[in-house]
Amino acid sequence: METKALIRKRMLAFRDAMPPSERALKSRRIAELVMGHPAYRRAECLLCYAGYKSEADTFFLMGQALKEGKAVYCPKVVEAVPAKHQMEFYRIRSLEELEPGYRGIPEPPVSPDRLFTQTGETGENNLMILPGSVFDKNGNRIGYGGGYYDRYLETHTGIVRMGICFDFQVAETVPVDRYDWKMDMVMTENGIRFDG
Repeated sequence: METKALIRKRMLAFRDAMPPSERALKSRRIAELVMGHPAYRRAECLLCYAGYKSEADTFFLMGQALKEGKAVYCPKVVEAVPAKHQMEFYRIRSLEELEPGYRGIPEPPVSPDRLFTQTGETGENNLMILPGSVFDKNGNRIGYGGGYYDRYLETHTGIVRMGICFDFQVAETVPVDRYDWKMDMVMTENGIRFDG
């Protein structure tokens, strides 16, 4: 089996080559399918990455969630001790609050009163939308190599995890390490590809 790094490189090159018009069309379809899913409908809090470069765009999804009165949180990379960076989620009240941050990725403003704190006993009212370079048909994910989401989920268990990507990013199987977090579901423009 190929290494994670090789799979990631090959898939991201393919994704980067997608025409912007096709990306926009498929991103909108993914957002519509996410919004129709029971996990989204019952969620009070949406933890969602801000689409960047060739990722499936999430701005329409976040905009709709805000209109529906859901609490929307976006990730912010923060320095940690030891020197490894980590990620926290901060609430946004509008899409205009997002500004280029770590590596140019749109990030929310930092404010202690907007920091995500897990609510609910089961976690079912918290839905996280995760990006990735590749997912497989068993719900496994290859991210971008930084481990941010895996580290975050280590200390924020119980959040419902939905990976979203374009359909060609779903492989039969990918290598898995012991610290990798599996998705509860994977959604593409063609619908659910994994639902654990």
